[in-house]
Amino acid sequence: MRSSRPLTGRGSVFVRVAIAFVLLVSLGGGLGLAVEGFEGRAALRAGPVGSLVPTDRTCGKESCTWIGTFTSADGAVTAHDVELRDATDVGRVDPAPARIDGVRLAEDAGAAYTADYAWHGPVVNGAVLALVGLAVATGLVLKLRRHRASAASARTAGYA
Repeated sequence: MRSSRPLTGRGSVFVRVAIAFVLLVSLGGGLGLAVEGFEGRAALRAGPVGSLVPTDRTCGKESCTWIGTFTSADGAVTAHDVELRDATDVGRVDPAPARIDGVRLAEDAGAAYTADYAWHGPVVNGAVLALVGLAVATGLVLKLRRHRASAASARTAGYA
C-alpha cells in the first residue's frame, strides 16, 4: 500500500476546480461536436438544395473550408457567409471552384453540407470526448474521497 500526504485545503480546492474544469470542457466540447453532426444530418435530410458560390476560405492547421453564398435551386433562399462542410480537403492554394452544386443548407443558415459529409464522425467524437471527461472527473472525485477517508482514519488513529 502506498502512503501519500493528505491534501491540504488548497489542494482540495484545486482538485474541485479541476473537476469542474474537466466537466465543463469535455461536456461542452462533446456537446458542440455532437450538435454539429446532428445539424449536418438534419440538413442532409430536409435542408433546401442548391449551390454554393465560394467567395472566401477559412484555414485551420491542416485544411481550409469554403465560405460563400448559398442559393437554393428554386432561387427562393439565399444566404451569405455560409460555411461549407464536406469530406473534401481544401488546401490553402487550391483554386476556388466557380460553383458547388448539390449543397444542402442547415436550418440556421450558417453552414451548408454536401452529400459526402460524414455526420457520424462529429457525433462519435463528441460522445467519446464527453465520456473521457466524465471518466477523468470521476477519477478525480474518487481520489478526493480516498484522501478524505485516509485523513479521517489517520486522525482517529492518532486519538486512540
